[in-house]
Amino acid sequence: MQPQAPPQPIDYAKAIAALVATMPIERAVQVYEFVRFLHTQPAYPSPLDIDDDGWMDDSEEQMQTEDALWDAAYTRHPDKFAALAETARAEIAAGVTQPMFNDQQEFALQ
Repeated sequence: MQPQAPPQPIDYAKAIAALVATMPIERAVQVYEFVRFLHTQPAYPSPLDIDDDGWMDDSEEQMQTEDALWDAAYTRHPDKFAALAETARAEIAAGVTQPMFNDQQEFALQ
């Protein structure tokens, strides 16, 4: 097995712009709306910048805070979560999902 090359830095703005440029306008609008939504959310450290097992050291208070955020989001938008779950179930049933792990049981990066 050949060693994997280290991940290369990504210019996310350019990569996202290139993807959005290939989308129908309706999908591009969804991306734009999602980005605007993200701007309203608290910023969390990138998972790439923290130890993979760092979450295991979260305090009880941190876990309760995260749980409360998820509970509040679910309470505000139960229909959206139900739609996401239904979409996921349909994609799984149709066989159009991609595996989460590669043959070496490592997280599959696409």
